[in-house]
Amino acid sequence: MGARFALAHQPGMAVPLSIRRYAVSIETLAALLGAVVAGLLLMAPLDLGGATAGPVLQLDLLVLNMPRAAAAGAALAVVSAALVVALGRRSAWITACGSAVMLLVDQFWNRGAPTMDSLTTANYIDSMFAGILLGALAVAVFGKPLATAAFLIGALGSILVGDQTSLPPADGQGNPLIQLASVGTPPVWLLLLTTALLAAGIMLQQPDPAIEEETTDLAIGTILSALVVITATVLSTEWFVRHAGTLVQIGAAIAVTVGAAVLAALLLPGREGTLVLLAVAVANAGSAIIAVPRPDWTAPFPVLALLAGLAAGRARRSPWLALAVTGALAVFAAGTADLAHQYSVIPVLGVVGTGFAIGCCFGAAVPKGAGSAVVAIAVLIVPCLVVALRGSDFGRVAYSPRWYRDPTGVVSALPGWSALIVTLGCAAGVYLLWRIRPAGAAPAALLAARHADEPRNVMPRS
Repeated sequence: MGARFALAHQPGMAVPLSIRRYAVSIETLAALLGAVVAGLLLMAPLDLGGATAGPVLQLDLLVLNMPRAAAAGAALAVVSAALVVALGRRSAWITACGSAVMLLVDQFWNRGAPTMDSLTTANYIDSMFAGILLGALAVAVFGKPLATAAFLIGALGSILVGDQTSLPPADGQGNPLIQLASVGTPPVWLLLLTTALLAAGIMLQQPDPAIEEETTDLAIGTILSALVVITATVLSTEWFVRHAGTLVQIGAAIAVTVGAAVLAALLLPGREGTLVLLAVAVANAGSAIIAVPRPDWTAPFPVLALLAGLAAGRARRSPWLALAVTGALAVFAAGTADLAHQYSVIPVLGVVGTGFAIGCCFGAAVPKGAGSAVVAIAVLIVPCLVVALRGSDFGRVAYSPRWYRDPTGVVSALPGWSALIVTLGCAAGVYLLWRIRPAGAAPAALLAARHADEPRNVMPRS
């Protein structure tokens, strides 16, 4: 189920030994910052605070298209990961650096006041190149322990922070660190530093065919998996917000969400689809919590909880533990919905629990292939069913009419209970996947396929 590319790997540039001494540090920092930039741009592509100076229709059009822009970026992340896997690790670094350059050019190009025609277009451009950066960078660093960990922390942390950001104040005032997640584009100095590190990463690549195991197979299954789950999510959420949201319609949307997740998991090799099912469950549960208002000094807590979750997941390696944590988070969201705006400790506990649950899911079932990991990350980027459920009152796939979480928004226990049902459905999907594909089956099948490709007309020695 793959297409082949005939490639000749070019030898890497000669790099001084004094620079190669810091190769691990450079690649790790590049992975962290590149993932942070991509995640922030995908979750909050533009400065809505500055956009309020324009016409109301301009802001409405921008917010209306944000879920589609995020979906486009998520899809391109998976496609780029599948392509650069076939082209090799050095090509992955080149693609990531080129995407960062395009993002930097776009920021300089749009430094002036946005116009009615350019705002939504710039939103799509940022999302698409951020997606390419995310997918290519995953392939560039996957398999290197420190760089892979930095990539996961950067990607998951930025997505987590961007998703939990409060509605920006109308006057643009507030804590600068808190506002960083909601002002849309990262600062120019961060883009410059990221681009420089990615360029250094290109020079550090010294491909050696004798020791570097690469494949020339285009991962069609990975692309199909992403298209299934992303398309089903976008279509079902946009359909849902246009209707009244009866229990029958909620049940149908949940069935589509779980069914697409199971099919996407089955399209991935072996048990690598487990992480996709966990990502669908935790995306809905995390979207159900009431994340604001909370004190500014608690901003680092979700990221610290994410690190703890990654450690706990790696220690246990059990998807059932991750599903239990995710189910508990959904129950917490449903049980505390009426009290969240009365006690600030509840949003704090909610965001901490979300960070821990996401870390636990990715730590427990992180796949060996970069493409499968990018599919799971893409699930977290695209606004899920619970986001549409919370936005059904104003007819948008968003937390509020202005995209971000509103500290004064209407609360309900229904998103939490819906997230719990999705989690139970994903747990059934994991059980089905593990019954169909026992542990160790995938490597045996791969070995058999390799033997089948060996030439059979070899003459025996005389």
